[in-house]
Amino acid sequence: MNSGVIATRYAKGFFEFCHEQRELENVYPFVQLLAKTLSTQVKLREFIADKTITCNEKILLLERVIEKPLPKPLKNFITLIIKKNRAESLLQCLLIFRNHYLNSKNFLDVEFLVAEELSAKALDEIRTRIASKFGFPCEVEVKVKPELIGGYTLIVNGKVFDLSVKGQLNSLKKGLLEKKIDNK
Repeated sequence: MNSGVIATRYAKGFFEFCHEQRELENVYPFVQLLAKTLSTQVKLREFIADKTITCNEKILLLERVIEKPLPKPLKNFITLIIKKNRAESLLQCLLIFRNHYLNSKNFLDVEFLVAEELSAKALDEIRTRIASKFGFPCEVEVKVKPELIGGYTLIVNGKVFDLSVKGQLNSLKKGLLEKKIDNK
C-alpha cells in the first residue's frame, strides 16, 4: 500500500481521536514543533527510522530535542507508528495532522519565503495583511531563502504567488526562450 495513503489514515485517525478526547489544543503545538524539527533534521529522521533503536529511546530523544515531555496521546501515537514499523512515515503523519487541524480551525497554511530575515513587527503586519486579503486567520511559516535575491514568494494552502526577483528573472528567461523558439 502507498505510504502516503497509510500516513493519511494514521494522521486522520489520530486527529479524530484527539478531537473526540478534546486533546487537539494540547497536542497541536507539539505536533507542529515535532514536524518542524523533523523536517529540518535529517539525522533525527534517520534515528527515528532505525529499527535497531528501541521505541522508548526514540521517544526520549524526541523529548530531549524539543526540550519538553510529549503529551500522552502524542507519545502513544508515536509508539504505535514505531511499533507498526512505520517510523519513516512519522513526519508525513505529523504534517497531515497539522493540515487537518488548520482546516478544522479555518486557518490558512501560509509559507512566506524571503531573501533575508524579517523583524517580528514586519511578520505581524504580513500576517494581518494575508488574513485580511483572504478573509481567514493564518499560520505563517517564514523561511529565509537568499537565492530569491529580493522580493518574496507566498504559498497559501499550496497556491504559489511568486513575487521574488529570482521568479521574475526566471519568467523573463522563459519568455525569451519561447520567443526564440517561435522565431525559428
